[in-house]
Amino acid sequence: MQKRKNSLNQKIKLLFFITPIVMFLTIFFIHYIFNSPIFSYGDSTNWITSVIETGIGASITIAILIYSNNQQRRSEEQQEKIAELVLNIQNIEQRHDERERKRLTVFSHRIISNLETIRQNHHELRQGLTDYLNNNTEENKQSIILLSKKNLESIAYFIIPNIKSDIGYIGDLFEDPLLSKNIINQCNEYGTLLKNIEERSDWNKDPLLMKISLIDNQIKVLTTTIDKIKQEISEKL
Repeated sequence: MQKRKNSLNQKIKLLFFITPIVMFLTIFFIHYIFNSPIFSYGDSTNWITSVIETGIGASITIAILIYSNNQQRRSEEQQEKIAELVLNIQNIEQRHDERERKRLTVFSHRIISNLETIRQNHHELRQGLTDYLNNNTEENKQSIILLSKKNLESIAYFIIPNIKSDIGYIGDLFEDPLLSKNIINQCNEYGTLLKNIEERSDWNKDPLLMKISLIDNQIKVLTTTIDKIKQEISEKL
C-alpha cells in the first residue's frame, strides 16, 4: 500500500516537474518558428500567459486522471481480492461440507448395520418363542435360552458400545436434533427382552405371547430408527 502510494506521488511530482519544461520549450518553439514576441505590452492576453495557463490546466487534468486511474485500479484489485477471498471461503466450506457428508455416511451405515443386527436377533428370538408355543419341549427351551444369551452378549459388549461411539462422531450432524438422543436411550432397551429369557422365566402361553408382543414393538422401533437414519443420509447427499 505504502509502495503504491509513493509510486503515485512520484508520478505526480514528475508531471509537475516536466510541465514547466514543456511550457518553456513550447514558448521557445512558438517564438522561434512564428517569431512571436515574448512580451506584448499592447495585448493584455499575452500568448505566453495562454500557454502557461494551458500547461497548468493540462498538468492538473493529467494529475487528476493519473490519480483517478490509480484509484480505479486499486478498486478493481480490491474487488478481485474480495472475489478470490469469497471463492476460497466457498471452497473451504464445500470441502468441509463434503467431509461432513462422508463422515455422516460412513458412521450412519455402521450404526444402521448394528441396528439391523439387533433387529435380526429380535426376529430370531420371536421365531424361537413362536416355535416353542407349537412345540414346548425342553430342547427348544434350552435352545432359545442359549440363543438369547449369545445375542445378549454380542449386543451388550460389542454392538451397543459401537453404536454409542459412532453417535458421538455424528450426532450433531443429524437434522433431527432428538434422533441421536433417542438412539442412545433406546440402546438401553435393546437387550432387555433377551436378558429376560431365562430358565426361571414363566414359559406358559400368555407370558410368552406378551414377550412376543413386546418383541414386535421393539422390532418396529428399530425399523423406524433405521429408516430415520437412512432419511438423514439421503437428505445430505
